[in-house]
Amino acid sequence: MTDANAFLRGLDAKAKTFAPAARATVQANRELCSWLLDPLARWAEAAYGGRAFEDAARGYAKYCMGVWKSQQMYEKSGRYTPESMPELVSEVYEDEGYMVPYMWAAILIYPFWPSMINHIALYRDDFIKALKPNAKVLELASGHGVMGLLAAETRPDIHVDGFDISPPAVAVSNKLRGVSEHKSRVNFEVKNALKLDMKESGGTYQGIIAAMLAEHLMDPKPLFEVIAHHLADDGIVFFSTALESAQRDHTYEFHRESDPLKMAEEVGLRAFRRTTTAALHRACARGESGGAAAGRAVFGS
Repeated sequence: MTDANAFLRGLDAKAKTFAPAARATVQANRELCSWLLDPLARWAEAAYGGRAFEDAARGYAKYCMGVWKSQQMYEKSGRYTPESMPELVSEVYEDEGYMVPYMWAAILIYPFWPSMINHIALYRDDFIKALKPNAKVLELASGHGVMGLLAAETRPDIHVDGFDISPPAVAVSNKLRGVSEHKSRVNFEVKNALKLDMKESGGTYQGIIAAMLAEHLMDPKPLFEVIAHHLADDGIVFFSTALESAQRDHTYEFHRESDPLKMAEEVGLRAFRRTTTAALHRACARGESGGAAAGRAVFGS
């Protein structure tokens, strides 16, 4: 059976520079990384064949180099220098040649970067396992869809609706969904996550996922308004964002972990679990993003 090692073998073949660091992270967190990588490997091979693992390795290597270069520029200039939104939409979110490799990388940083391990643990143990029975879950900016599919894999009683602005990303998520065992309980559509119908009665979702989305927005405050509108009174939210982590499509610069917490509080949400992990500045050869931090929280109304 295909398992986590398939992705590591892909790195050995097509991204040797990054393989040792990734393997060390997986080995140090075997149970948690396998929870993510084992089903992903099964879905990836079924959807894309054996080439998926080398394609994923190429995408991961390209992403790591891009993040490292962007972070170097950020630390020299002291500020974000993102591209304008029209160019981001046409040259990033709507560009299949860019988005498909990016989607593989966006999955693999979770088990391959030490700074993301606590992210997986919080998502699985404090969000997915804490959802109410038969919960309806909304994923905002679902991207590759793996977060929603993992929720469905872990909780066979829940239903997931995922929306993303990028057609190539939704194509990837639906391809993985199509070979999973959860296609009757998971749905992915092309839709702007911030333009969901706010006129309908709110409170329809017992769980909301907003993972690594806020830093891509010109103004994240409307995101929290959307979350608060759609969250049930007894619902919970998994939220994560990057702190001072520069990339070509990171448009909002969070400096402190309290920044998104204050935005959440303004719409009536409160954090009851949170973690922040700083990524140490290392050479790109170690397979890390230098100088960035990631904050995550589980919110409740």
